[in-house]
Amino acid sequence: MNRIKRILSVLTLAILLCSPQSAKAHYCYDSPYGKVPVGTPFTYFDIDDLYNQRWVSTYLRGRPVIILTAHRYQRYEVQKWAEAFRQEYMIPQKAYVLWVVNLRKVPWNASRQTVYDQWRWFNPSVPLLLDWDGVIGRSLRINYNVPNIIVLDSYGRLVMHEMHTYNPSVYAAVSSKIRPYCSRKRLRRGRRGDSN
Repeated sequence: MNRIKRILSVLTLAILLCSPQSAKAHYCYDSPYGKVPVGTPFTYFDIDDLYNQRWVSTYLRGRPVIILTAHRYQRYEVQKWAEAFRQEYMIPQKAYVLWVVNLRKVPWNASRQTVYDQWRWFNPSVPLLLDWDGVIGRSLRINYNVPNIIVLDSYGRLVMHEMHTYNPSVYAAVSSKIRPYCSRKRLRRGRRGDSN
């Protein structure tokens, strides 16, 4: 009789853990902040790039940050976005442009060195950050099948998250939304506000 009670209690526990509510709770646990809403401070991150340079979100204040991310199969599509943003925003130092790769679910048989070698061979045109913990993806519950464009203002607040495949007219539309955050007036006003 005790054996049957133990089996029933184990089955009940298993059913409760597999229910949709518990799955939802587990998902929220993965991202302690939940999905970051637009207009609020973005999740803190401290991620190394391909060449072991650290990129810490709190160090990137003073300029907007454009983050690109997608599945590795979308890398040629993301490269088009990266090159366009590099020309318009990174070279004239109007914004930081970062490409973040979520490596949280890398196959068990792929070594870190293999991952580094593959991305170095690809040679992205902007700094490529290797997000082994999936911090960026969990903060926004990202769909990796389409390139994601994430924009943080000069104070580290999320101001935009969109998903698009690249073409020049879509780039022009997205860039027109980013441009106001890179204007000198807005940045000067921010600096004056910081000193108070």
